[in-house]
Amino acid sequence: MTKLGFAAVGLALLGVAAPCIAAASEATGVCALDAGVPIEIAAVGADLDLSTMDGRRVALSGIEFPSGAAARETVRRFLAERLGAGRLVFLAAATAAPDRWGGVPAGLFVEGVGTQAPLVSLAEALLEAGLARFRPDPAAFACRNGLLAAEAQARRRRLGLWASGEYHVVDAGRPEMLSGQMGMILVEGVVGAIGEAGGSLYLNFGPRRGDFAVVIWKRNLETFVRAGTSPRMLTGRRVRVRGLIDSAFGPRMELVSPAQIELVGDELLGEARRR
Repeated sequence: MTKLGFAAVGLALLGVAAPCIAAASEATGVCALDAGVPIEIAAVGADLDLSTMDGRRVALSGIEFPSGAAARETVRRFLAERLGAGRLVFLAAATAAPDRWGGVPAGLFVEGVGTQAPLVSLAEALLEAGLARFRPDPAAFACRNGLLAAEAQARRRRLGLWASGEYHVVDAGRPEMLSGQMGMILVEGVVGAIGEAGGSLYLNFGPRRGDFAVVIWKRNLETFVRAGTSPRMLTGRRVRVRGLIDSAFGPRMELVSPAQIELVGDELLGEARRR
């Protein structure tokens, strides 16, 4: 498809998707569909990186790809289908510098299929299919609600990765399950108490030494408050957190971004309101 033809089709679809654009106009960076520009994808790399026809490398923000070879091949086929020649693709890039592999943090919007909207977030499509997990990248912070909702849908339906025992949400009440865990882990439980020591705030999920705890540097607390989550007010709340496990002083997880924590009760309430 020529660039003129590509742009023309894009403008037509954008017109059809006006409600989506109105919602996206409040977003920024990789979430801003109305600021997207048409591009063509040249190739899906072996590491699931994306190369554009104009020589850029795109790092899809907010996505944690699986580690297994079979699962990654399924993702590669999915990307090749949604981004293949002649497919309409819009790029919404963040202003952040390229990552250590040279990839530009970005969001991609692609043609919807079936009952989907004319243009959909590629990241959300991956998550809804259960082919990836949400990764709380700084560039994807503004997108977190849509991405988390897409992941939750796949998890409830046990699609893709969520059908495997390898990917699941660990019960915070069973800290022994966190021993030896590598990579990004999801943990869910009720915050029993809040503790403070030095420059850190602790969300304790159990009364004993060795129980799971979340650590937040006090200098980062204002970031959480501005995002609508006050860590000091979470006693008795059920939350889901994601990040790396530090076992040096018992299973702990450090949170540096509010995108790493979800209020599970609020999520369930939101689902009830949508029914």
